[in-house]
Amino acid sequence: MGSGNTPDSPYGGAIVRLSGEAVAHGRSHRRLITRLAARDIRRHKARSLLIVLLIALPVAIMSGLGTILDADGTTTDSETVSKYGDADMLIMPIEDWDGHCSQDSPDFAYCDVQGSPTPELRARQRQAMENLHVAGHELYPLRVRTVDVAWRSATLEGAVKGIDLTAVRPDRMELPSGPMPRGNNVWASGSAAKKYGWSTGSHVTIDGRQRTITGLMRERSSSYEPTFWVGPEDPLVRNGALTYYVKGPQLAKEQIAKLNASGLGVEERQLDSASDDDGVVAGQMFALVLAAVVLSSVVTATIASAAFSIGARQQRRMLALLGTTGAARRDLMGVMIGQGLLLGSTGAVLGVVLGIGAANVFVVIGRRANPGYLLTYSVNWEYAIVGLVIGLLAAVVACWLPAREVARQDVLMGVRHAEAAASPVRRPMAAIVVAIIGALVGIGWVIRDRVNTSDPYDVVPLNIGIVVTIVILYLAAVLALPWLVNKVSIPPSSRLSIRFALRDLNRNRGRAVAGAAASMAITVLAGVFVTLADGSAIQDRNSYQPNYAANVARLTGDDGHDHFASEKRMSKEVEQVEAVFGPSVKYQRALEPVTREKGGQNCRNGLSVDAPSSAPRDNEMERNLSVASAVIDDGTLYELLTGQKAGSKVMKALDKGIILFQPDARGRSQVSVFRDDEPNGSHELEVTAIKAPESSLGLQMPALIGRNTAAKALGVSPDAMKTQATDMWLRLPHPPTSEEGDRLQNSLMDITGSTSDFQWEEGFSDSSGTFVRWAAIIGAFLATFVGAVVLALTLSDSNASRTAIASVGASTATLRRMVAAQAFVTTGIGQVLGLIVGFVPVVIMIGCADTMQPVPWPVGWLALIVVAPPVLLAIVARWCVPVPKARMPRVD
Repeated sequence: MGSGNTPDSPYGGAIVRLSGEAVAHGRSHRRLITRLAARDIRRHKARSLLIVLLIALPVAIMSGLGTILDADGTTTDSETVSKYGDADMLIMPIEDWDGHCSQDSPDFAYCDVQGSPTPELRARQRQAMENLHVAGHELYPLRVRTVDVAWRSATLEGAVKGIDLTAVRPDRMELPSGPMPRGNNVWASGSAAKKYGWSTGSHVTIDGRQRTITGLMRERSSSYEPTFWVGPEDPLVRNGALTYYVKGPQLAKEQIAKLNASGLGVEERQLDSASDDDGVVAGQMFALVLAAVVLSSVVTATIASAAFSIGARQQRRMLALLGTTGAARRDLMGVMIGQGLLLGSTGAVLGVVLGIGAANVFVVIGRRANPGYLLTYSVNWEYAIVGLVIGLLAAVVACWLPAREVARQDVLMGVRHAEAAASPVRRPMAAIVVAIIGALVGIGWVIRDRVNTSDPYDVVPLNIGIVVTIVILYLAAVLALPWLVNKVSIPPSSRLSIRFALRDLNRNRGRAVAGAAASMAITVLAGVFVTLADGSAIQDRNSYQPNYAANVARLTGDDGHDHFASEKRMSKEVEQVEAVFGPSVKYQRALEPVTREKGGQNCRNGLSVDAPSSAPRDNEMERNLSVASAVIDDGTLYELLTGQKAGSKVMKALDKGIILFQPDARGRSQVSVFRDDEPNGSHELEVTAIKAPESSLGLQMPALIGRNTAAKALGVSPDAMKTQATDMWLRLPHPPTSEEGDRLQNSLMDITGSTSDFQWEEGFSDSSGTFVRWAAIIGAFLATFVGAVVLALTLSDSNASRTAIASVGASTATLRRMVAAQAFVTTGIGQVLGLIVGFVPVVIMIGCADTMQPVPWPVGWLALIVVAPPVLLAIVARWCVPVPKARMPRVD
């Protein structure tokens, strides 16, 4: 008698159903499939852990980057938040109001007329601001006032801002705990606290009155001057510049016109063009991260698919037995897909947890390293959910392809533990079509970039196109792997071990393709990162210019606000320098021309220099040099800055012209010298400029000019020209080390109250080059590690075939050489193909695009990634892999 699942045979016996002939249903059936999937996961814990970690990697990258970008404020409307904070609009005096004009647009409080308001108009604007009331809106005044800050022996110029920060925030910031400061208390910016050594409880003197710092602010934007925060009614901000932060609906045109009539302008958040730019930047950042994560997911899905494929071969006997007992093909696929879903969901959730956790650990480290910089603890769920979905899709794709192969296997061959020879390969037409599509996408993206990109420095759209092209070409390479393995496995050698190795690769092509795909995946990912980072490193090296000459340093002689250090203070600072570098330090204080008095003290208002640059033109516009300062010299400062004697050529240049120390200065050129307080072209003096020796160039080095030439440019006689002693320039016996610079800064702080008065050339910080090196080393390590894991899985799967070869008399040396050859060939195929996919498109697309990004060429580091893994794995396989013993099966 037959049952419902095994109907009676016409010959009186039960028919054994093979795979695909029966369809099981019900909850118990689904539980069985789940139990079988979970049992295999428990039996092969190492393989399962590898798959979980592979799926977790791209998810962690996506969720971690999203959290970091959110913590830094990059994913928010950064420019808009910096301008409006929490407010919906700003109301402020129109800077160029002439008494009757109106602002041009609702996001720009200017009339676009020349000039500025008269004192009478300013008074009308102030009165209108003080009496301002807008129905249906909440107004929060921000008053800003410049103050003198006495700290230790230094007098600094700072800013005090008064606003109710508990009600509205004018920027992205983090407040100290507790209420707004009152009385003699203030909050200080964290960046200023780090610079001047302040902490909660420190006392500073502001406008002659001692104040206590009761909290430190974390702000995204920091300024050179120390900034303090108080309430809006604090006496410190009385009569300060007033701006209103307004919350409420959009103003009508009539309301804006009424405000304009009083000299007040409105800038509305919703209509501000900066929000559009923020949206573009945030969108480009999301697209770039998404493209990188998709590439990482495709790569990790390939490795996971290789592990699934080898795992399916290892459990083919169990699956074949299921097939002989009536399991349908979808049941066999269900076991594999169930494993993929279990491992994929575990890896995706683990990736989200690890990514968010690692990102917030980064935030903790950043907050401790810089108490003033704003990094917030956050979770970007948009990035995390997208990463979670990508991880699950990668797991499903990784297990679906091996599941199809399992469902197609011959049941009897699986029961007998036999390995069926791989089917003959066909020409990889699908791979060719996908490769053509990838090439067309790359070409189209380059053409689009050349046509639509107006900013040659904007490389983000091109990088997105590069990653998209590589993803498509990567899929083509995966599709072409079986054909490529078949072509490579044609025995080129007469050595028995090589013939055995290549024959086994071709016969068990699925195993070889899995190993090659895993190696290719890591190489593509590492190649893309190394190549793109090398382009950034080349650009950084090409654009680097020193600020100072190697042995030259500067002691700042003023605070940037016309407060000059006395000779006594500068002498104390020089003594501290000599205490660190010895008595051989040479020094000289620079003299700059001044033309007027301010507060009983000479005010620097000297010369400006308009000099052409030798750098390439930008957008067909002539570029001019940015000269830090022009100081008077009689040849002595030239000798100190260059370390060379001032010959007749130098003295002639000082007497009739000027000497430039800027790296982009031309060897000899005509420059314009004019007064700072007059517009360019009003009283210009055309003189000849020469360039200082190459060893003494720097962006912050001064231009040297003779007294006669300076007086002529200022329109005074040399004897009547006034000068002001400013910075102290020093020539040191050797370039300062980082330790010497920090030690000197700390000692100078007791004299100046600041940690930035001693400035020197710290040299080029090759951070991009360091990233290239570490990315190459990590890439080579990961390629070797993944290759070793896949090799171990492959050896476990091929144990039967190697045992059979040993049983027919193959020696131990032959078997070892066979395994080494297989490891070298499979890994080598993947490495070379990964190099082609991950390196060649990047170079071609960057070379053809119209951007300032240089063509990368990290051949040495790519050679490390490509060559090291197959060589190391071949050596390990040759000497460390155990050889199976010969076993003669009984034939009954």
